[in-house]
Amino acid sequence: MKTSVNNKKQLVGLLFGLSAGLAFAVFAWGVDGFVLASAHGAYPWVKFIPGLIISLIGGGLVGWLTIRLQNPVLRLLLWFAFALLLSKLFLWLPIKAAPEIIGWFDDYLGNFLNYPLYSDFNHIQWIGFTVIALISILCGLLENLLVEQAIFSASSFSVAVPLIISFVFFCLAGNTIDGLYNRQIRQPIVAVDELIQFAVDNSDKEVSSEMSRAMHLAAVKTIKELLPLERTLILSNYDQMLGQIDVLVKFNGNWVKCTTVYNQVTFCKLVFDEPKRYYALNSVLFENENV
Repeated sequence: MKTSVNNKKQLVGLLFGLSAGLAFAVFAWGVDGFVLASAHGAYPWVKFIPGLIISLIGGGLVGWLTIRLQNPVLRLLLWFAFALLLSKLFLWLPIKAAPEIIGWFDDYLGNFLNYPLYSDFNHIQWIGFTVIALISILCGLLENLLVEQAIFSASSFSVAVPLIISFVFFCLAGNTIDGLYNRQIRQPIVAVDELIQFAVDNSDKEVSSEMSRAMHLAAVKTIKELLPLERTLILSNYDQMLGQIDVLVKFNGNWVKCTTVYNQVTFCKLVFDEPKRYYALNSVLFENENV
C-alpha cells in the first residue's frame, strides 16, 4: 500500500515538473514562434522546439526527484538548479543555438547569422534568473504539500490542482523572459513585415502624406518592385542597447536589409542577390557592414 502511494506521489511530482516546463517553454518561446510565423519569420520554431524538450526533461526530472528525495534542502537545490538552467537557456537559445540549428537546414544562411552576446546582457540574465529562481523556489516549497493533498483528497479534480498551480507560476516566468529579450528582437521583425504588407496593400491607392509618414513608407521606396514577391524575414544584427536592429528580408533570392530604430523602420536597401558561391556572398556581406 505504501509503495503504491509513493508511486502515485512520484507520478504527480513528475507531472508537476512537466507542467512547469511546458508552461515556461510555451510563454518564453512558443508565443514568440507563433508571432514570428504570423509575420513571415524564417524558422519561427527554432527556439521553441529545443527549448520545449530541455524544459520538459529538466522540469519532469526535478518534479519527480523532489518527491522521491526526503531531504528538504536537496529539494530546494533541485529547483534552484532548474531556475539556473532556464535562465541560461533564454539567451543561449536565440543567440547561439538558433543560428547553429538554422545552419543545419540552410548552411547558406546559417554561416552568416552571428549574433553578438554583449556584456550589457548580463543584467538581463540576472533579472531573468531572479524571477525564475523565486518562482522555482516557491514551487519547490509547495510541491510536496500540494502533491500530498492531491493524493489523499477524495476529489477527482484534486490531482489537477498542483499541475495548474505550477503551470500558472511558470507562465509568469516564461512571459517575463519573453519580455526581457525575445520581444525586443521580435517587434522590429513584425514592424518591417507590417510596413511591407501595408505598402503591398496600398500599392495602387493614393496614400496621404500623413499616413505615409506615420507608416514610414519612404523606407521601402527603393525596393518597391520586390515588395509583392514572397518574403521571409530574420533577425540580422542589433546593438548592445537593442535600440537599432537590422532585419534581413528575402524576396525570392533577393536579400534586403531593413534598419529599425526602436521599432521604427528607417530604411531598406538591397544588399545582395543570392549568389551561387559562398565567397561572393562573403564579399558583399562585409561591404554592407556585416549584414
